[in-house]
Amino acid sequence: MQRRLGLSILLSVFIVGLCAYSDIRLFQNGSLPFASRQIDAHTAEVISVAGAPLPQGLQQGDIIDYAALSPTSRIAIGATLPLGRTYDIVVRRGGVLITVPVTTVRVDAPANTGLWYYRWIALCFYLLLGSITLLALWRGRDRAAAGLVLWGTAFLTGIAMNFVPQTGLAVAALLLMANAFYLLARAGFYLLVEVMVGDALTPKARTLWRAGFLLLLALGALQSLGGPIIFVLTGWAELQLPQYGLVMTASYLVPVVLLFMSYRHAEAGQRLRLRWMLWGSALLVVGIFFNNTQAFGFVSSAIAWSLSFALAMVCILYAVLRHRVVDVAVILDRTLVYGALTALIIGVLAAMNSLVEHAALGSNASLLLQVIVPLALGIVFQRLRGYAGRIVEQVFFRKRYLAEQALRAFIRRCGEITDSKRLFDAVIEALRTHVGTPGVAIYERKGAGYACLRQAGEPAHPDSVSLDDPAMVAARAERKPVDLAELASTLGTDGYLFPLIVGGHVLGVLICTNRPGEHYALDERRLIAKLVRQMGLAWQGILVRENQAFVRAVARGTLKHEAARKRALKLADTWSAS
Repeated sequence: MQRRLGLSILLSVFIVGLCAYSDIRLFQNGSLPFASRQIDAHTAEVISVAGAPLPQGLQQGDIIDYAALSPTSRIAIGATLPLGRTYDIVVRRGGVLITVPVTTVRVDAPANTGLWYYRWIALCFYLLLGSITLLALWRGRDRAAAGLVLWGTAFLTGIAMNFVPQTGLAVAALLLMANAFYLLARAGFYLLVEVMVGDALTPKARTLWRAGFLLLLALGALQSLGGPIIFVLTGWAELQLPQYGLVMTASYLVPVVLLFMSYRHAEAGQRLRLRWMLWGSALLVVGIFFNNTQAFGFVSSAIAWSLSFALAMVCILYAVLRHRVVDVAVILDRTLVYGALTALIIGVLAAMNSLVEHAALGSNASLLLQVIVPLALGIVFQRLRGYAGRIVEQVFFRKRYLAEQALRAFIRRCGEITDSKRLFDAVIEALRTHVGTPGVAIYERKGAGYACLRQAGEPAHPDSVSLDDPAMVAARAERKPVDLAELASTLGTDGYLFPLIVGGHVLGVLICTNRPGEHYALDERRLIAKLVRQMGLAWQGILVRENQAFVRAVARGTLKHEAARKRALKLADTWSAS
């Protein structure tokens, strides 16, 4: 995904601003001090809300007559409003229409258990969605990441617009704009899923899926944009009924069903990539359903949809980080785990130090005591960090730990191998056994290109590669591991290329294909690079010994002229590489 720095910065500021504004307004928004349950296209029932007593003149069970309300009062029902504004609500009680002036208030969240849960769960959802969007924005590298950014940004924009306190027609305008952004978010989500399934769709199938999505999206636009306009102008709220919320939800079902169908026919590696995304998408649809229909009533539905959204974001974030359902250059590895562990221990240390300082030492403690106590706590927690680190290593990363120990042992020993063919075979076997790489290939520079000396596993690599192939150019120029996903190389885009340096020259490269569903973590790449360096030193020793034998053979006259000429040419080609 091509990225412009300035645009990325502005968009990041915008996303952070949306999350911050929504989180703040979540606990400060004002509304009418009652809820309503729509009965039919013309009436709704007044329902009291805990923490906000009904205003004088209004009773539980009163019937709101939409047609008798002014457009401003119709808009105010269920909207986020400025505090202290008064609206005339017309209700029918005993066959008589009664007008009750109602002033907006801030509903006290702690007094309302349902709203208390709903708001904190919703806050987690906003933060998770913002994090996923920023991750895809800065680290994404394909159209799936672009779809994820569009989805997250549009969704957060719609949420923030619903929290803007306005009155009159401005509320209706914000509501329509918010619904328009929710529709745009659906387009981004569909783009994300379509790119993820990739070649699983034939051109005809892709066209049919898109047509179905656009049809349901158009019906959703009719309900979410046309319904509010008709309601405000005429008081006819047929399209506002809960069952019509299914129309707005249906467009999300298309990408979810597409994910499910692709998952059923995907290979094992691709299934691993799609599984968590499928779970997250299903939970998202459940949340959208409760939000659009309020099937359990306002409070219960709010808790249900906010919890479903939060769980959906956890699944999607895990899928992005761990299984790379979108092409982002991030992997959840031990560095992150140990960083979080260190931050936790430092936080506990700071809290304990503050507690001891205020509760035990007091203000009259000597300077020496004030220095010794934090130092002692630091020593104790440093030991605890060591114990915790070993527990993390043995419990959470035990399999990788044992594999790395075996690979480190091989690195120490491979320098003693005296035959280049055996060296290459041993390196490939070690990588496939201890690292789990599906495919390994070793190339040597020969003449105007690189020739494949050894390869094992899948996918199959070409027998020869041009000297000016982008991956080979990058290896010679940077002399460090190269991510093939960043280059348009004939070697493909899935894996890492490690330069094989012999005697200060890049005489070849080693290619490791990524494991299904993930990229190698930074510590793994460093260990593979160390193995490749040791392999280069071993190869250099082998070449030196071969050249010494060649010189001795020439000096003794035991080597025929043609064989000596070929050997000299090979020697010149080998050490002329740079």
